[in-house]
Amino acid sequence: MKRLTLLFLIFSVLTGIDALAQNVSVKFGATKLLYDKKYFPTLYGEGVAPVIPSIGAKVGWRDMSSSPYAAICKRPEFGLAIQVDGLADAPALNGPGMGNIYSIYGYFDRNFLEYKGFSLGYSAGYGLGLSFSKLYDPVTNPWNRLLSVPVNSHITFGIQAKIALSRRYDAGIGFYFNHNSNGAVKFPNRGYNGFELSLSLGMKSIRDEAPIPETTDDGFRRKFQFDIQFSGGMMSNEAYFDYCLENKGGGDNMYYFKYAFTADCIYRYCRTHATGIGVDVFVTPFCKHIAEYDGRGIDYKPVSFGISIKHQMRYRNLSLTAGLGRYLYDNDGIARNKKLYQMVIIKYHFPTLYNTYAGIVLKAHKFMAAESIQICIGKSF
Repeated sequence: MKRLTLLFLIFSVLTGIDALAQNVSVKFGATKLLYDKKYFPTLYGEGVAPVIPSIGAKVGWRDMSSSPYAAICKRPEFGLAIQVDGLADAPALNGPGMGNIYSIYGYFDRNFLEYKGFSLGYSAGYGLGLSFSKLYDPVTNPWNRLLSVPVNSHITFGIQAKIALSRRYDAGIGFYFNHNSNGAVKFPNRGYNGFELSLSLGMKSIRDEAPIPETTDDGFRRKFQFDIQFSGGMMSNEAYFDYCLENKGGGDNMYYFKYAFTADCIYRYCRTHATGIGVDVFVTPFCKHIAEYDGRGIDYKPVSFGISIKHQMRYRNLSLTAGLGRYLYDNDGIARNKKLYQMVIIKYHFPTLYNTYAGIVLKAHKFMAAESIQICIGKSF
């Protein structure tokens, strides 16, 4: 009952800022945590993956401009969202468990099917997940190996359907995947992963019904595009953390820089999509420090490289690139028995500044274990 009251309170506040936004919505749902056989048995119990409540709200605008991007993407919505994941409601087997996650993030919603008052589309978002309590502590909460810092990255992606209740109100249902982690900047960092099912109630402004201007032509032509990119970031040494955990009674972190160089060749076959291949070089200067503490007796090498398939989705000057790669050589000691790597790259392009761009690179293994988060700069040709 308290959450329903909070939900309607949020909705009431959002309707008060209707003069500033085109669309406001609230949602209430439940999230099933993905079971982690390594850490969940001591945290929640053998075979137990809790279901937690979640509430959220969005404030957004639809692109009603004459841009060809707006026409191609069926007038998508973008804006700011907040969400609360009630991890504190999941009783722990040992210790205090985990605290709630409060996320604030930018989102992009696009419909790929619209029929009368019904719509079906996807929602993607990226931002910050804030955890203020019950974080990992070697003394008071050593069982929470999922989150150890108060500020993490928040990623969400899902499918949602909506149906109009009236000219201004709609109801919907959505299914989302949510992830929070610090990108291996500090350990422990298993991360929070869950599938969310939620119901929503939305309100749109009358301005959303304004006449749509005629679409302009920005001169797009199909072509090959070449990107050269450098990225760098800081990460911790998990081998050192585990060594301290086993030998000193508590984990500790040492921080190092990590770098990457990529060269991509993609074919832009429409304004919003491009696909191609890339060559990726990863530099781990602290690999000898990994060997020093993991006790495996292996002489690690700082340079690894691979080849990847890249797909880029672009909207105006913002793009998201997803990459799936295969190592051709890898011996840096960061993770064992890894053959594939995954990357998500969010970029903002500066066409008038020599076609340069800047952004964030998230790299992972096994489609869920974050290896690093880095800042990137690059140039398109």
